[in-house]
Parts: sequence; C-alpha cells; structure tokens
Amino acid sequence: MNKQSSTNTKSNIKSNTKKDETLSRLINFGTVILFFGIAILIYMIFFTKPKSISTFESFANTSDIVSTDTLYETALKTLFKDEPRLLCSIIPTIGTNICTVNGTPYVKYNFPIHMIKLIDGSILAVFNDGRLYKKDDMLNTMWQGPLSNSLPNDSIPLRMITLSPDLNTLLGVGYDNKLYMKQPDINGNINLITSWRLVPNNTDIIYVLFDNDTGYMISIDINGKLFIKTSKDLTSNNSELINRLDRPVLRLYYDMNGYMLAIDGNFDMYQFSELNWKNSPLNLQRGANKSKIQDILYYNDGKMFGLVFNPAKYMLEIMKQDHAFYLGDFSALDKHINLTKSVEFVMSDQDIILSKTGNIKTYLEASESSDAADNDPNIAYQKQILETRAKLKNFCSNRNTTTSSNYDNYDLLASVEQNEEKIGKMKDIINNIITYEPDKARIIEKHPIIQS
Repeated sequence: MNKQSSTNTKSNIKSNTKKDETLSRLINFGTVILFFGIAILIYMIFFTKPKSISTFESFANTSDIVSTDTLYETALKTLFKDEPRLLCSIIPTIGTNICTVNGTPYVKYNFPIHMIKLIDGSILAVFNDGRLYKKDDMLNTMWQGPLSNSLPNDSIPLRMITLSPDLNTLLGVGYDNKLYMKQPDINGNINLITSWRLVPNNTDIIYVLFDNDTGYMISIDINGKLFIKTSKDLTSNNSELINRLDRPVLRLYYDMNGYMLAIDGNFDMYQFSELNWKNSPLNLQRGANKSKIQDILYYNDGKMFGLVFNPAKYMLEIMKQDHAFYLGDFSALDKHINLTKSVEFVMSDQDIILSKTGNIKTYLEASESSDAADNDPNIAYQKQILETRAKLKNFCSNRNTTTSSNYDNYDLLASVEQNEEKIGKMKDIINNIITYEPDKARIIEKHPIIQS
C-alpha cells in the first residue's frame, strides 16, 4: 500500500467517526426532546385542571342536552349537597372519565343507576356514564358493555330504560328529557344494538312505565307530576293523572302483590295505601324504607335488589333485602352469598318484568297464540294471575263505593278457588309427565313455577 492510499484511508476513518459522533448526538438530542414531550403530555392530561363540574353547568358540550335541572338533579343536590364527589359520579358527563371537585381530579367508577330484566332472564342497566350494560343474571358480577349505540344521537346519556308491553321494544329516557325507542329486529326480537329513534310528543319527562289496567304509558315529568297517554299509541297526547299524591315523585313500581310503590324527591320508598293507587294516598303511617334508594329490581325470591346510595364509596351500591317486604332492610351482597342454594321461588321472571314495566299483556296475548304457550306454564299462570288481580281490583273499587261493606263476593272467591285448583292440577300433570324426563332438573330450573 503506498503512502497516498494510507492517507486516504485515515481520512475516511476520521470522516466516518465524525459522522457517527454527529448521528449519536442527534439521536441523544432527539431522545431528550421525546422524553420531555411525553412528560409534558402526561402532565397536561393528568395534572392540569380540567373544567370543574362542581358547579354543574352542563352535562356535555351538545345543544341536545338541557342544562336546566329537573326534580331528579335538584333532589340529588339537596340531599347530597355535602357530597360533591358522589354527585359528580352519578350525573353523567360525556367525553371525560375525570371528575374534578374543588380542583382535585378523581377517576369516576362505573356503576348502574337503573336496571331492568329481559324476558331471557338477563339484566340490562343504564350506568352512570349514561350508557347500556348487560349481564346474564343478577348474581353475575361481570357486566358487558358499554353496548353499541348506547346513546341516542351518539351523545345523549340515558336516565332510565324500560320495555313496552310486548317486551320486544326497548324504551329509554335521555338527559334531554325526551323518549326514545329501539325497535325489534326483523324476527320480532328485542334489538339492543340498533340505533335509538325519537318518539314524538314525549318531552319534559324523566321516567316512564305502563298502566297495569289500560296499558297506556304513564310518565313522570321534570317536576315529578304524573301524566298518562290517551291511548296505547306512544305518540298520543298526555293528560295529567289526577291522584292523591301529596308530593312529587321520581319513580313508580308495582310490588309483587300489585300495590304501587313510589320513590319521592328524598329518595324514600313508600307504598300506596290501596291497590287502586290512582285514588289512594301514600301509606305514610307505615312509613318509608330506611335506605335512600335510586332504583329497585325484584328477585325470584320476592326480595328486592336495590341501588342504594353509599356516599362513603361515592356511588350507588347494589344491595339485597333481608325480607320480602318493601320495608325490608337492604344489606351488602356478601351477606347473601348462599342465595342460589336456598332460593324460594315466589316470583317468575314475568312477575319481575311486570313489576318494573307495569304491563306485559301484549306479550302474554302474543305468547298465548303461539306454540310457546303450550310449552310454558309460566305464561298461563301469569295470565291467570293478571285476570284474578283485575277482578280483585274491581271488587275492591266497588266495595269502597258501596254503603254496606259486610259481605263477600262469593262469585269472585269461587272463581279464585277454581283458578287455584286448575293451576294446581296443571302443575301435577306437568310433574307427572316429566317424572322420567332426563332433563327434568333443567326444565324445573327454567320453569320454577312448576314446583312453587
């Protein structure tokens, strides 16, 4: 190798060394910039102060949602005025999972605020983010969700949901205080993931259910007053329901004996004094349940699950009654761990749905005319119960208007006895038929009314 070649080689080595040093500096400099960029981004997301919602100015940045408080929001802020974090967790805010109270950010935990049971036995709930979640049964701790198309217009959180009397149409009330529906699929089954559709002529409402007698929809307006439709058409006019309530209410439910329950503006649950609740006051002498309750859902043993306010945990807690009575105490679920081993079935799934929706006659009529009625004694039993209750209500109403009350309606009593005898014979026949059936246990589990 000559001298010139050696010089060139050394020059190339020095040049490459300089390039490597320059590249290394650039990489190091870029790494530092990237590190600081990530640090600044994390700081902006987690440590800068988002807009506080402790003033409750609005629920979302959308003109669809009304910012004026209804009775529900007013009741919450009055009762829990010293619990801003609880209020922040319950009132849905679209677009953020950070709750800021007095400048301190908190992560909002998800929990249900309203629950219903579907005809397949599954549980559907509205959570505190205003979206829909689902699980197989009440004893399952895992929720699936949020479901697709949970929000009307992809932006409006839900207040509550229910089923129409056909049990295949889902209804929901949004925080814009309007009524929406999810129509059934092409096979006539409930469709949870289709888009919500606005139901006209239903505004300024916070809650709905159906009248057990007429099937007309009853709504609670933003001030806690009751209104009822003039027909079964959901778009028909609303007329104020004249009653003997002495206060505005937030919720209405039928109990397992056909009496109406109400949750008032203090989140206290009362029972109406008479079966004919429209002409009956609340039973103030008996009083309210001791717990502050957001929502209830019956279980097959006749005891309620309740969404009970727990300010210490900043949430609504799912609790279970110790006794099958509306005044029964609610206790933590861990006290009911053996629930599945000792359940006395006193309510069918249809009973539970009826208590929440108010009316399932359309479903029963459709089922009665189909093959399903031949295979499901629950349908016949439920239809008979509804007919008997209707006669009993009519009897009580007539008895209250008569001048003499010292008599018995022997026709009604005889009819009730005959119906009970028929139902008993039907159960005996079914039990005899399935005595040697390999799937007997599964059939009884699916239709517990057979052995009740």
